[in-house]
Amino acid sequence: MRLINIFIIIFLMSAFAIGTSLKDVDVSVIDNSFKNASNTINNITLTGSTNSYSNGILKVTETYIKFVSSIAFEVSKLGMYFGKENPQYFEPDFIISICILIIWLVIIGLLIKPIFYLCVIIIMSFLFIREKVIKRNTLTKSKEDK
Repeated sequence: MRLINIFIIIFLMSAFAIGTSLKDVDVSVIDNSFKNASNTINNITLTGSTNSYSNGILKVTETYIKFVSSIAFEVSKLGMYFGKENPQYFEPDFIISICILIIWLVIIGLLIKPIFYLCVIIIMSFLFIREKVIKRNTLTKSKEDK
């Protein structure tokens, strides 16, 4: 797994865990905090220089920052609401069973290539043995004909 995928999974799981810990909190408190965070994201400005080249670069950077922060904001919002509505998914036995499933999937994913190579070697050895048997049969038939 790549490092970015691991960070995304950790980010999602932490958002789910935060939502689970907020299961007793009123929804309006969560909505107010999200409204404040949304206002902060929308108020990001980097432009201000008089040079047109740097304004263009700053505008692109500002747009990228808003894009990434709004994605992180919406994913954390989704995770918190999911964790608040479904706390049963964060019990220790369920998490252990999911970790075991992920470990099995990783092992199977790592074994696909060697198993494929093993199958190719077996098929090639059968073809080699078949050629040798056919060659031997033709040699014995040619000796019998003489």
